[in-house]
Amino acid sequence: MWFAVLNVFCLSVFAAQVPLVIDKQLSRVDLLKSISWLTADKRSQLSDVKDLQDWQSTYVFAPLPESKSLWGKVQLNFTSDAADRHFLNIGNPQLNLVDVYVVDEKNRILNSYLMGANRDLSRRPYNHRLFVVPIDPNQGQHLSVYLKISDDGPLVFPVNLSSQADIVTQEQILLAVIGFISGALGILACYFLITYVVLRSPIRFWFAVSSGTFLILFLNVQGVISQLTGISAYISNVTSVLIAFLLLSSAKVSFSILAKVPVYWHYTLYSIALLVLVCAFNFNSYQQTLAAAALSLVSIVLITLLSVFYRRRDNKVPNTVYAAGVLLIAATGLVQVSLYLSGVSANVYLSLVFTFVLMVGIVLVALAIEAHERALTFRHSSQQQDTISDLQYFYDLFRNSAEGLYTSSLDGKLLTINPAMCSLFGYADEDKMLANVSNTTEFYANSQDREHLLGEIHQHGVVLGKEIKGLRKDGSEFWFSISAQIKQDQEQKFMFGSIFDITERKQSNISLAYLATHDSLTGVYNRREFERRLGEGLSNAQNLNTELTLLYMDFDQFKVINDTCGHKAGDILLKQLSQKLNDVVMQRGMLARLGGDEFGVLLEGDNAQMSYLVANKLLTAAQEFRFIWENRIFTLGISIGQVPWQADIKTSEQLLNMADSACYMAKERGRNQVHTYSQEDEHMQRHASELAWLSHINYALEHDGFELYYQHYHSLSKVSSGHRYEILLRMRDQEEKQILPSAFFPAAERYNLTAQIDRWTVNNYFKWLAAHPLHKAEINRCNINLSGHSLADKELKLFILNAFEKYSIPYNIVCFEITESMAIVKMDDTLEFIQTFHQLGCFFALDDFGSSFSSYSYLKNLPVDQVKIDGSFVKDILIDPIDMAMVSSINDVAKAMGIETVAEFVESKEIMVELGKMGVDYAQGFGVSRPAPIEEFSPYTG
Repeated sequence: MWFAVLNVFCLSVFAAQVPLVIDKQLSRVDLLKSISWLTADKRSQLSDVKDLQDWQSTYVFAPLPESKSLWGKVQLNFTSDAADRHFLNIGNPQLNLVDVYVVDEKNRILNSYLMGANRDLSRRPYNHRLFVVPIDPNQGQHLSVYLKISDDGPLVFPVNLSSQADIVTQEQILLAVIGFISGALGILACYFLITYVVLRSPIRFWFAVSSGTFLILFLNVQGVISQLTGISAYISNVTSVLIAFLLLSSAKVSFSILAKVPVYWHYTLYSIALLVLVCAFNFNSYQQTLAAAALSLVSIVLITLLSVFYRRRDNKVPNTVYAAGVLLIAATGLVQVSLYLSGVSANVYLSLVFTFVLMVGIVLVALAIEAHERALTFRHSSQQQDTISDLQYFYDLFRNSAEGLYTSSLDGKLLTINPAMCSLFGYADEDKMLANVSNTTEFYANSQDREHLLGEIHQHGVVLGKEIKGLRKDGSEFWFSISAQIKQDQEQKFMFGSIFDITERKQSNISLAYLATHDSLTGVYNRREFERRLGEGLSNAQNLNTELTLLYMDFDQFKVINDTCGHKAGDILLKQLSQKLNDVVMQRGMLARLGGDEFGVLLEGDNAQMSYLVANKLLTAAQEFRFIWENRIFTLGISIGQVPWQADIKTSEQLLNMADSACYMAKERGRNQVHTYSQEDEHMQRHASELAWLSHINYALEHDGFELYYQHYHSLSKVSSGHRYEILLRMRDQEEKQILPSAFFPAAERYNLTAQIDRWTVNNYFKWLAAHPLHKAEINRCNINLSGHSLADKELKLFILNAFEKYSIPYNIVCFEITESMAIVKMDDTLEFIQTFHQLGCFFALDDFGSSFSSYSYLKNLPVDQVKIDGSFVKDILIDPIDMAMVSSINDVAKAMGIETVAEFVESKEIMVELGKMGVDYAQGFGVSRPAPIEEFSPYTG
């Protein structure tokens, strides 16, 4: 509607003057101001409309309905001095049908011209891009000109009447403008296309496409394409297609010059171009014009915004010039389309202004592209300079690298090396090495190593840190580590590698490997390697039914020599005697030191059948050996346990335990002999019983089969506050039977399991205390038994220290009990353990005191806080005066040393009273309270 209002306003300004006088002074006149208009049926003829009375001075330029046509008429009065020939020019080459009728004053049709884009070009009076018809009036003649226009697009067209001289002049100007624009666009397109071929820059290609497309679009809109081809029916369609390609190529140019535009914007602009292309084949001329204008506007706005938000920060000038060019082109196109859709047809001079501005915008874009390319070239040049600098840097690294670096062909020809490579293989410089080394195979002590290396590279692509034995120039061998890979340069493949000397490390590794399998003191195999080989041998015996025999040896009287002459003498003795024994075993089996003065011999296959003979030779070698130390001569013997493998022996641990038992029996039977394991031997049966306990203990450790009990202490000399008791241990076997420690603890001590049991006791009791904070706060002191064997276990000491911290247990409520007999055996370890925890606030008690002949002597050297009088003296003090005297003596000595005393095995109140009279501090036994589970704790009520 607004199109019609604007049109009426524009045309109503100029009142139609009928008739229009044409004289010689009038060279050009705009007939739109003088034409009267009428809309009639499309089938109406001139005779049907010329006498109608409803002609109007204006018309609606909106597209006509398909059944209607627009008629226009103008009366021309030519004066006597008017020029002979004039030309009527209708300046829109896209109009579908244009009919022109020239009628004289007698209503006779002098000339008729049936033209239009949908009609053949040859029907026009002139082969012209526009609709130009001649008018040849006589002097003083009055003519009427009728126009019939049918079109599906906006009815925007200029109608001019020009003299012959004027139209020639105007045509020359228009052709010059068209030529200028065409030439400029053609030059731009060709220049950027040629430079694209040379430089292979995508932005140049797409700008060449844009320029070429714009050139064809311009010529098509001006009607030049239809004039040249003779085909004018598809001007609108071709225009839409060209606009689609122009939008696509413009988007490509924008994406090339901007920085990292997200891909979804790419697809958005491509989609807009595709929509314009779809419209070209599905809409009429008016719809195509509206769709192309709207979509082009959206595309231009998007490109402008992208130019703002995604401009290159380091390329400001090209971005600014590009944005300015895009804005000029967009503004010019927008103004022209707006005028066209508003029904205003631009005159020649306004078109020249538009053309000039448009060309300025295109040139700005071209300049922006050139600046952008120059910036890229400069950046590329800078990168090349940086690359050259990097190459120089890497060349310096190559020359000065501490590793040997080289390049060779796949067949082994040495191509490049660095000084470190020369030094590594013993050459003075690179030239001499390249001249003397015919093939890199010379680097390898084993020539097959290079083939293996190449095979690994072909398989894995690269080899890293492969250790190979190499050869120097002088023939000496050394170890090197090589990393290599194959690279292809053009059509040739090369092998690149780095090498460095690892001889020292390799020798160290060989030494470490030897130490890992051999005993550092004696030089024979160590226990770890022996157990590994024993496991393999046992597996072979089970799977292949081969024979295997194990000899377990323990030196007799070794401890005497060690204690008498010192550990240094003991170490030398072990070293000398082990070598004598190894000479016997050599070539027959494997000799290993299993620990201390214990050795093992593994015999397999045929050698296992000679085990008894080997064992006796070992006995003889030991008997004949004489150890001399500080002018003293010592003789030595060995006890040997022999175990032939049988089908029921499944594990190496089982075999070692049986051999250990057999050795134990050899010692019990008089030492310096061989004892063969037999299940019928009653001594072996006793030992087997200990092994059975071992199984029960391990099961209890694995399945939490121990229980904590407690037994109260009763104060005999003063009233005590808080709980005071001893933690006791019970074990439940697989059948849930309760077992006292006296039954299973000897086996635990023999097989070094006491530390694990003590660890379980401390951890579970501390955990229980942490779960019962009120009970923990009421404790005066709690006694916990530790085995003497455990005191030497450094890991146990660290575990107990950590448990105190983990469960927040006060040190001063814990008293550790140590058995007197074991404290004597492990005196050094006992003292160290006591000192560690004494400093933290713990107390220590000496259990079973009085059972040793030297108890008082050891008590003087052990910093304990409490002595527990052996129960064997306490239980009979009422009937045995000697026991009474022993208890009294122990108590007196302890009191003299400021040590508390506790009497064990207190079975009755009478004994308790007598102990109180003696001055014993505490009583413990069934007469005080019976042991009970800690979970059922109840305070002592005495």
